Amino acid sequence: MQQASNTSTTGQRLVQLDIIRGLAILGILLINIFAFASPPDYSHSLIWQQSVSTLDTLLFNLQTMLFSGRFLTLFNLLFGVSLLLIAQKYGEAYLNRRLQWLAIFGLIHISFIWFGDILLWYALTGLLVLKQGYHKLDSAALWRKGALLFAISLIMPALFSLYLLLATPPPQQPLTAELLMAQQQLWTGPYLTQLTEMLWHNLLMLVGFALTLYWLMAALMLFGMALYNSGWFRQGYSGRRTTLLLLASLTISGTTAVLDHLTGYGYDLGIMLPWEQISALLMALAFASALINAQHKPGLCRWLQGWLAPCGRMAFTLYLSQSLLMVLLFKVFKPDWFASLDRLSLLGIAVATIILQLLFCRWYLKHYSQGPLEWLWRRLSKQPVTSIVHPDAS
Repeated sequence: MQQASNTSTTGQRLVQLDIIRGLAILGILLINIFAFASPPDYSHSLIWQQSVSTLDTLLFNLQTMLFSGRFLTLFNLLFGVSLLLIAQKYGEAYLNRRLQWLAIFGLIHISFIWFGDILLWYALTGLLVLKQGYHKLDSAALWRKGALLFAISLIMPALFSLYLLLATPPPQQPLTAELLMAQQQLWTGPYLTQLTEMLWHNLLMLVGFALTLYWLMAALMLFGMALYNSGWFRQGYSGRRTTLLLLASLTISGTTAVLDHLTGYGYDLGIMLPWEQISALLMALAFASALINAQHKPGLCRWLQGWLAPCGRMAFTLYLSQSLLMVLLFKVFKPDWFASLDRLSLLGIAVATIILQLLFCRWYLKHYSQGPLEWLWRRLSKQPVTSIVHPDAS
């Protein structure tokens, strides 16, 4: 591997992208922790256990308003930026190879490690975006095409919302002690049985990808490209607009939290209602804008560059390591923790893991220029040697 270097021959890497990506990859674990430690069908549910504390309910509502979908949306936007920069810097042939290898990594991950993989779906979406030539559109066309795809992505959630209005009883019910024990035995038991069950969930995800997920991911990638072309990642929004975006998102998701409460938390409204996708986008933009504006505060800017930016540069390594660590923790080392810990305990595990990853990335990039899996990905994709046009491409 190459020794550490932070500059390019034509200019400095746009560190804001790394900072935002760092927040996104670490923040994802604050949501994924519940999917790692719960039965898959109940990973977004509050009431699958027989008793739910007031603290669990409060944390669930805060998750709906502050975290759910926000960090994945950020990651989607930045993935679109990466597609644009890599195509411009290295060409479409390399980008195509890179996405094909990402699909292979994702397929291995989703088949043998964890059903909640996003790499495969990012890769497939990226390949379709590349095939359609969307990365060649100008900013105005990117916004128009992105808005159309985003609108299409809302169709199935809207139809599902109508179904929820007619569902009696609510789709989610607390598990009986017998069913809970069966789930614990399944997901901490023989590996081959887990693989068979994961295959079924992956087939369902493939259907969801075709109906909704592709359209949403493609839209967000195009929005990311348009934002980059406009120079937004260098300047962000004004403080007033950033605050308005944050408040708008909180209002929308606050409505969802109230509806969740009124309906007994039986409908997974935080991931099912179409306006939650809008809320996630608004707050993701507010988060990113706040980080971009931090460049005007030298002390905070140095801290973000020293801690979050290294995580952004190692996002691929961190994402897969999160899966490996959590699967080993809940299914091998501490199987009695699976489907038994409360939300506060799980958030504590997530925060501890985030701190470890912050420390690891800061140490690692003092010695090497890129993460181990980033290095492997580039080698497998046969990254060409070319004059550097966009130091931000990664």
